Amino acid sequence: MKKSIVIIFLCLLFFLPCRDAAGIVVNLSEKDVADAIREGKKKGSKATKYLKQKYSFGEEGFFEENGIIRTKWSKLVLFSSLLAAKGKILTEQEKKRVLTSDELQINIHAFGNKIDFASAYKVHLVQKGKIIKPEKISANHVTYRAGKKVIASGFPKYHATVRAFFSYGKISPNEKAEIVLVKNKKKVVFEVDFKDYR
Repeated sequence: MKKSIVIIFLCLLFFLPCRDAAGIVVNLSEKDVADAIREGKKKGSKATKYLKQKYSFGEEGFFEENGIIRTKWSKLVLFSSLLAAKGKILTEQEKKRVLTSDELQINIHAFGNKIDFASAYKVHLVQKGKIIKPEKISANHVTYRAGKKVIASGFPKYHATVRAFFSYGKISPNEKAEIVLVKNKKKVVFEVDFKDYR
């Protein structure tokens, strides 16, 4: 009898959804924090590529808008990997800054032909038909340097990262959302499912 109960229990565990599919974790447990730091150390210099694969959205081609979602968990992975590369570890103060943040960061990468092209860009979320505006937004511009194999003539010369910060209290961290980039009266819409992120 006991053996059959154990088998049923193991079967139930097998069919339970994995942690990664549950949605963005707003309040990380001590185990979540330890897992993120361990993951960052383990991935090392490959953490950036790993997070890009897991947390990015949009087109991957040259000069196409795309972005990345920066959750608390992914920030801890990233910071711990960068510090591990320098032989350092996250301080309690750095951990606290990430853990006490009440905003989800969404970065969108865009390209243009003048240095401040994205300064007027706006970003908002749409969930269940409701528009959610960010608490703050900023854009950082840099000159885009084409690789040796890329013909730069006629292509955008500048790259911008538009950072938008959304209050966790105003979003549903385990449901679908549309990330809307408004640029020069045109809209670019990215469909994401927050269940895919941790």
